[in-house]
Amino acid sequence: MFFHRFFRRRDLERDLQSELQSHLAMDVRDRIERGESPQSAQTAATREFGNVGLVAEVTRDMWGFASLEQIVRDARYAFRILGSAPLFTVIIVLALALGIGSTTAIFSVVHGILLRPLPFPDPNRLVMLWEVPPNTKKPNVVALNNFVAWKQRSHAFDSMAAYFQIPMNLLGSRQTEQVPGLAVTSEFFKVLGTPPLLGRTFRPGEYDRDEPRRVVLSYGAWQRLFGGSPDVIGKRISINVSHHEIIGVMPPGFGLREKADLYVPLAINFEEGRNYSVIARLRPDATLGAAKFELAAIAAHTAQENPSLNSGWSATAVPLLTETVGEIRPVLLVLFAAVTLVLLIACANVANLLLMRGTRRAREISVRLALGASTRRVVTQLIVEHLLLSTLGGALGLALAIVAVRVLIAGLPAAVAIPRLQEVTIDPAVLIFSALVALVSSLLFGLAPALQATRADLIVGLHESSRSVTSGRKLRSALVVAEVALAFILVAAAGLMVRSFLRLARVDPGFHAENVLTLRMLLLPVRDPAFHAQAVDQMLQHIRALPGVLSAGSIGILPMQGTNSGTWYYPAERPEPPFNRRPEGDVSIITPGYFRALGIPVLQGRDFNDHDRPGAPLVAILNQAAARMLFPGENPIGKRVRVWWSQTSPVQIVGVAADIRHSQLNTPPDPCLFMPNDQQPFPFSSLVVRTVGDPAAVTAAIRQQIREVDADQGVAEVESMQQLVADSIARPRLETWLLSAFGFVALSLACLGIYGVIAYSVTQRAREIGIRVALGATRPLVFRMILAGGFRLTAFGLAAGLAGAALLTRFLRGLLFEIRPNDPVTLLVVIALLACVALLACYFPAARAVRVDPGVVLREE
Repeated sequence: MFFHRFFRRRDLERDLQSELQSHLAMDVRDRIERGESPQSAQTAATREFGNVGLVAEVTRDMWGFASLEQIVRDARYAFRILGSAPLFTVIIVLALALGIGSTTAIFSVVHGILLRPLPFPDPNRLVMLWEVPPNTKKPNVVALNNFVAWKQRSHAFDSMAAYFQIPMNLLGSRQTEQVPGLAVTSEFFKVLGTPPLLGRTFRPGEYDRDEPRRVVLSYGAWQRLFGGSPDVIGKRISINVSHHEIIGVMPPGFGLREKADLYVPLAINFEEGRNYSVIARLRPDATLGAAKFELAAIAAHTAQENPSLNSGWSATAVPLLTETVGEIRPVLLVLFAAVTLVLLIACANVANLLLMRGTRRAREISVRLALGASTRRVVTQLIVEHLLLSTLGGALGLALAIVAVRVLIAGLPAAVAIPRLQEVTIDPAVLIFSALVALVSSLLFGLAPALQATRADLIVGLHESSRSVTSGRKLRSALVVAEVALAFILVAAAGLMVRSFLRLARVDPGFHAENVLTLRMLLLPVRDPAFHAQAVDQMLQHIRALPGVLSAGSIGILPMQGTNSGTWYYPAERPEPPFNRRPEGDVSIITPGYFRALGIPVLQGRDFNDHDRPGAPLVAILNQAAARMLFPGENPIGKRVRVWWSQTSPVQIVGVAADIRHSQLNTPPDPCLFMPNDQQPFPFSSLVVRTVGDPAAVTAAIRQQIREVDADQGVAEVESMQQLVADSIARPRLETWLLSAFGFVALSLACLGIYGVIAYSVTQRAREIGIRVALGATRPLVFRMILAGGFRLTAFGLAAGLAGAALLTRFLRGLLFEIRPNDPVTLLVVIALLACVALLACYFPAARAVRVDPGVVLREE
């Protein structure tokens, strides 16, 4: 009934006016019948009836939708007011859209990556299990012996599975390609709780050595290899030159952080070292703390049972979500804080513009108050205007956020591996957040103008010629100070990131990456590992014979991959150190020619050569860090080192190579021991080829030489070494770019705020300036006076911003490289930059003030 009456508003209004006129007409007719003249009857009837408008208003209130109707009228009035000043409205809407849009875009990323649950049933119960090495808290991959012990002895877990990421040679119709795969134990899919889209998953007792071997496809591999054919179950594909029967297809979106096209069963081999990841599902009644305690207790028992493997080692559990997004969490939180500051600056700017406009509307508000409008009524009208502005800004900001998120997902470099990025969408939660941001923004920027309206002076406001120089000036100045302070914090953060990235980009990796091509591959499985070494040697011989190739070599794991093989080793002439004091370091398996191909100098001794083959004395080369660790102050050449590797015989040191930053540029060189691939065959091989010119020009020829040695051997990735180095700092580059963009926006908004306040002050003080000039004030003095006012606000803002930066930039500590969060050079540069921006913002209003003609101004007044 209520809505029926509301939508019949015109009919009701017409009936009301008709009834009022009918009452008046009846009274007039009665008076005329009693002998009064028509004019006298009309006047008397109207006087006796009273205020027709008031009666109509009271009647409308009784209809029950007066408040709603009032809001509609206020909205229409707000549209007219904003439409009368289109430039002013556009500036405010764009400022709000910039703040709301950037905040919404970053929140959608934060929500999609950090807040949304993982796409598994009961994802909060999923944890990763890691071993913890002695004297460190850094999680480490797991030995299968310990995985079996955890599985048999723990009571806090429903299920547990081990897996290992490995490239797989997939034989296609024309050639072999290497695709990412996971070797998993049978409970892997049960732990994650995701049923297959087609077929089944592995059963207990199915291993990769069984015949026929089995494989589960990812959804992407099913679509790419078989076009989504539903009859794929039972078909066979060749993986690592062995037929595998397809038993299942997983649904879209299934997977862990480790990418996989193929899933094969994992055989338990207790002779292998720590190479495996373990995932588990907690029991419903088990807590994470209880699981950690239990794992640590089991690890203590296994350390006593197998001290050669486990002495000093412990174990821990980490939630899967934390494990998945742990590295990106600090960056996203910093970016979200940055866009929040941008939003606050935008709101302060809009509030300042509305305050200036409110001063100009002082006469209008005073007239309304003088005619009987209540303060509440005026404030309500202003609030509706502000809500309308925030709605327009929020709608445009949401559109900008949608575009920004799509561009981010589509245009992000592949090297910037952000977990769960494909799950980022503008979903209902993001829409609600955007609406709340728009609402809160309207409160933030609308509060000050509304408060100013409630303190309007009717006597002053009703004088058209009066100009209130001081009205709202303190509040506007405070907002500008806040803008400068917030901008200082953002620009300081951006400056720290820029300086950090520049230092990182100038780091010498220790090798020459130009004109070097790399090819990564997992060698086909063979019964005799010596065939691996022979195959790599033959490939390198063919490649070195190609025109344009200067040198070529191989290493197990390339530099700039963020990881390396590792173990412990110690001088063979000394007693074996205690288990918890074993010197640990990296191990790289290389071929002769590797050092030359990357331009790594051998500082002492010699490089590996063709004589370092099976049956010859075992040899090794140390880098400088390893030489200092094992033989401080001694010449290591000729010394022997015992290495916990595939062979227990000591190796003789024949050379010392220069240090390189193997894992990444922002970590110092780790101790590393190099062993020849001929003596320690390694299944992973990364070819490193130095060419005369562009290495991409010989890619096809190198692939052909690999096929000539082994037609079934696939190549996982082909990339230049320069690209690998660039990719290793791709994420810091993106972080620096984003913070710099937010800093630029903040700086621009602060500049606009300073300019607006000073320009408006000059306009309001035109009479004062004219009088000063008429009384003898020189124009340079007026110019300095205006500049001093702007610089005074800037100085207060810089002081507040410096204090804020000292408190907040420390959260950047984990993102900075060789730069302290309170770096004085950066802060001084930012202060100088903001001072120059403030000077530029104050210059034009000051120049306009100098051109004031006192005669014209005084005549106008």
